[in-house]
Amino acid sequence: MDSLLLLSVLLGLYFAFNIAANDIGNSVGTAVGSGALSMRRALFLGAFFAFLGALFFGGNVIRTIGEGIIPSDSFSVIAGFAVILTAALWITVTLLRGIPISGSDAMVSAVIGVGLVSVGWSKLNFNTVIYIILSWILSPMIGFFSGFLTYSVIKVGVIRRVKRISVRDRLEKLFAYLQMLSSSFSAFNVGALDFGVAMGVIFTLSGGSSSFLKIVGALGLVMGIIFVGDRVTETIGRRITELVPTRGFSAQVAASIVSFVFISYGMPISPTQTLVGSVIGVGLARGTSTLKFDVIKDIGYTWILTIPACLILGVVTYSVLRVLSGLL
Repeated sequence: MDSLLLLSVLLGLYFAFNIAANDIGNSVGTAVGSGALSMRRALFLGAFFAFLGALFFGGNVIRTIGEGIIPSDSFSVIAGFAVILTAALWITVTLLRGIPISGSDAMVSAVIGVGLVSVGWSKLNFNTVIYIILSWILSPMIGFFSGFLTYSVIKVGVIRRVKRISVRDRLEKLFAYLQMLSSSFSAFNVGALDFGVAMGVIFTLSGGSSSFLKIVGALGLVMGIIFVGDRVTETIGRRITELVPTRGFSAQVAASIVSFVFISYGMPISPTQTLVGSVIGVGLARGTSTLKFDVIKDIGYTWILTIPACLILGVVTYSVLRVLSGLL
């Protein structure tokens, strides 16, 4: 079983690599799409603040993932390995397609699926599951309304008062700097959330906190952001709606505040879904003609498919591993 635990750690790092690559678009995608930052600078900025978030703010989500659904004393190494393998496989497929899914949706669904066949219905903490599902529903809705309201206030209170084009250009430049701050805040949130999602099961299996696991897990996030973070960043930043710094800042700051509140309570929400909701809200505040509904539809289908797919895949993966373990 020690070798399986080691494989679980390595797979957890692989998942951290992928989930960060998927979620960094939530932090810097709007900055890239609005032209406030180049792709390279945005990814390095996001990697730095995600590293800080992982080290200093990832504990709440770790507890929810690692012991909030399946009791820690019932979490076997085989079950943990099956959970991580399931989530890693799913996020790899979607990342290759450039679709911004929720890594937390994938991980939580995998935990539930594995829990159903490893410990049974009676031992699962369904109160936690219900709270998580509610957070999945509420966070993009709140992000949508927050983005719509934030941009509407800026549009009415600031943009419409500026008549001269030269002054409006300077205004957009000011918001480009503000957007760097909001992107940094969002990257901090992503680091905290993704670290907890990716490493929560590993911390439970290893028997508690470990400085080594914290640093290695945080570095896994950083590597994923730097090397393959551009795929989903492109989708978030440029394919949903046209963004300039005022719109990008509106979407970013609204989604960041929503994400921070949920993460503070240990809820493994989807920052991707929250920000996409916020970007749609900003786009709608400009007019429905600015939204690219074919891209939104593709993203929505993948979100919906993630939950049953990872739940079923978790059941199958655990069952196969149990059979294989009995043969070895």
